[in-house]
Amino acid sequence: MDTTPIGELVRLARSGQARAWRTLAERFYPSVLGIARRRLSGSPLAEDAVQEAFLAAFCALGSLREPESFPAWMAAIVRNQCTRLALGQHPAQSLEDVSQDEAFPLAETGDPAQGLHEARLRAAFDAALEALPGHLREVARRHYGQGQTSGDIASALGLGEGTVKKRLHAAREILREKMLPYGGAGILRVGYMPITDHLLPMAAQELFRDRPLPVAPRRYLSWQALTADLRQGRVDAAFIMAPLAMRLAAMGADLAHVMDAHHDGSSLSVSAEGPMRRLGLPAPYSTHQVLLDHLAAARPELADLSLSVISPSYAISSMRAKKIDAFFCAEPWGAKCVQEKLGRTMLFSKDILPGHTCCILAVRRDFASRHGEVVRKYVRTLLAARDRVRDDPGLGAGILAACTGVARDVAHSVLSGRLVTFDDLRPRPERMAVFLPMMRHAVGGAAAAPPFDLARFVCPDFV
Repeated sequence: MDTTPIGELVRLARSGQARAWRTLAERFYPSVLGIARRRLSGSPLAEDAVQEAFLAAFCALGSLREPESFPAWMAAIVRNQCTRLALGQHPAQSLEDVSQDEAFPLAETGDPAQGLHEARLRAAFDAALEALPGHLREVARRHYGQGQTSGDIASALGLGEGTVKKRLHAAREILREKMLPYGGAGILRVGYMPITDHLLPMAAQELFRDRPLPVAPRRYLSWQALTADLRQGRVDAAFIMAPLAMRLAAMGADLAHVMDAHHDGSSLSVSAEGPMRRLGLPAPYSTHQVLLDHLAAARPELADLSLSVISPSYAISSMRAKKIDAFFCAEPWGAKCVQEKLGRTMLFSKDILPGHTCCILAVRRDFASRHGEVVRKYVRTLLAARDRVRDDPGLGAGILAACTGVARDVAHSVLSGRLVTFDDLRPRPERMAVFLPMMRHAVGGAAAAPPFDLARFVCPDFV
């Protein structure tokens, strides 16, 4: 175990030594996770609070005046993050005010999340380098750490250049294997949200841990963050609302719709305390906006609602804080709203458009082209997980409760009541056609809209 004093680790981390920051994070992760779990009463948001706290600490490390006070400083940051999540203090914007660039942000220089990711990569590479066998370690250190050529290394170590090249080749193969979990070649990085619609990736991860699948799941709390990472290539695939994926494809992201994630699965929940004036939707270009448009002909009062972007994980806290009077999003949050007696279910999405597709598995086509068998194996694993949870709603409810923090009986009611279904997940163009009017409206009407190539977007070959 590393016994370097805390103050020295902080000073080294400030100077850019990623290994020192990794040591700090590993040393304090258990204690701050304990703080988060106590403050959030065992909620799955505890891990999100800790991750956000470490990101905030990494970005603000230079402002810490006394390096030795890092433990108390870190604990205070975690407590602040817990309070923010508990109160639902997250970005909420009027849907009318969200621009296209905000809905689909481009990469920015100096992105702190990317900086932390790169720091982790450097730390992982350093650790892999130090773990090399002794006869490979020195040549690899000189080549990767100091930029020396094979000829320079041969002269410095008194070795033949052929020997150095062989050792570098062997070291490179070992390092490549060690770095695969960090997004190396053939690793499918998959984003998902903690909602019933995305039960299959959560179930596959839980039920088939022993399968040697090169898949790295990533959990998100907002559609904006998930959409941005899919567009920028930080994930290779995502469980994402169909119109969001289609909008990304229309804007140039070459995506393949390889599988439906589910059908139906959302509910419109209304506060028990008053009239519905402010409605929360999960994202611009959401399935729920399309469903509202279908509903508006029969319910004209919906046309006068003020619409805001509220991520599903924050829907209940936003209603409790009276930021919204209603929300339309994926289960199990509607069922949890009823359980907590905050409101009632006005209707289910299956009552508006029975059997509709909402979320799909979209894969970046460059990854699917290079690693098609990885995608096929993952789809087969998802379908195997589907069969297990469809045949045993209790099993699915346990996984859903563990991943979302809702009560098991609430999760069970959603699955056993077939508010969301997982039958016939083969991609079909006719299911996607319902979202085409939104694509045309987004670019200024049918005349201005370029034709959307459904035949290319929908790719059933992997199911």
